[in-house]
Amino acid sequence: MSIGEKIQEIRLNMAKGYLVGVDIGLSAVKIAVMAEGKKGSYRLEAYESFPLSEASIIEDEVQKPEEIINAIQTILKKNGIKRKIACLGMDGPNTVTKRLQVPDGDKEEVEDNIFWESEQYIPFGADDAQIGFSIIGRNEDEDVVDAIVGAVKIDVAEKYMEYLKEAGLHTRVVDLNIFAVNNVFELCFHDQLEDISEEGAIIIDLGAQYTSLMVYRGGGPILTKEINLGGVLITEEIQRSMGVSYEEAEDLKVNGDDNGNLPEEIISILEAHINRLVEELKKVLNFYIAAGSSEQVSHCFITGGGAQIPGIKDALQDLTDIEVEDINPLEILEIKGSFSESELEELAYRGAVAVGLAMRRVD
Repeated sequence: MSIGEKIQEIRLNMAKGYLVGVDIGLSAVKIAVMAEGKKGSYRLEAYESFPLSEASIIEDEVQKPEEIINAIQTILKKNGIKRKIACLGMDGPNTVTKRLQVPDGDKEEVEDNIFWESEQYIPFGADDAQIGFSIIGRNEDEDVVDAIVGAVKIDVAEKYMEYLKEAGLHTRVVDLNIFAVNNVFELCFHDQLEDISEEGAIIIDLGAQYTSLMVYRGGGPILTKEINLGGVLITEEIQRSMGVSYEEAEDLKVNGDDNGNLPEEIISILEAHINRLVEELKKVLNFYIAAGSSEQVSHCFITGGGAQIPGIKDALQDLTDIEVEDINPLEILEIKGSFSESELEELAYRGAVAVGLAMRRVD
């Protein structure tokens, strides 16, 4: 590294303000940029989703890094984004989350207790992980601290950070996508959050590669689980059964035929996918109950592109016997500039992670 590059890195490490939220998914790269809004709210400065081609990422392994780098550069240039410090979102088997209770003490003792306790829950090994935590609260009667822990495999995070660097961004924070969704959820339902926290909620992010489920209670997630089922499986099945390209299959899934109708073949594929997904979600909820929780949940919220799948809400409502509500980032944002109706719809369903990441700032 040259002297000039070292100086630039020092400057970026000292830079302050909101971070550029970068969500690299299986089917698209999404970027959001925030600013301070009125009365402490958030103002959306920029948001865009740039599609990735088929097989750009396979089983969490990036096959076409040049596409990811190009997607980031294109979004930054098109939207005139000058900021260089970013918050990178991660998910999948190279990440883990856990809610823990550990003995209270001074700051260093609590930190040591959290790191020591969390080591046993990291499948890829604590020595290979970057661990972070957030304290939810303290129980003075039992002298314990309630904390949420997140960990990511270092070498995987470093690969993605390198892609951002080549695209012109400096990663200041690596966050987990499930926490980004949690942040958006808490803001969207701020006025009801105390009751929701007490009564319990299921939050489901229906993504392209994974479906993430979180049980929210007592001020934060108490259970998180990723299911290896996502909307891309529907696209691939349409592609196989109807003999069309990946892009045509994606268009059929989202928009239907030329008349906007879903052909019978696609309806059958959607129904089969929903049934598989509901069965997997049922296993997770049964595990939650079997793990000793006699407390039922009273709310269910969904986000992600899969939330637009016809019939998914009814299926989830039948599973949980609870009304299913959308998590819509548009409800908590001031919007700067002009966005088309399709761009706002994209943001409403698929933008929660990028928005949640872009809410992070360094001071």
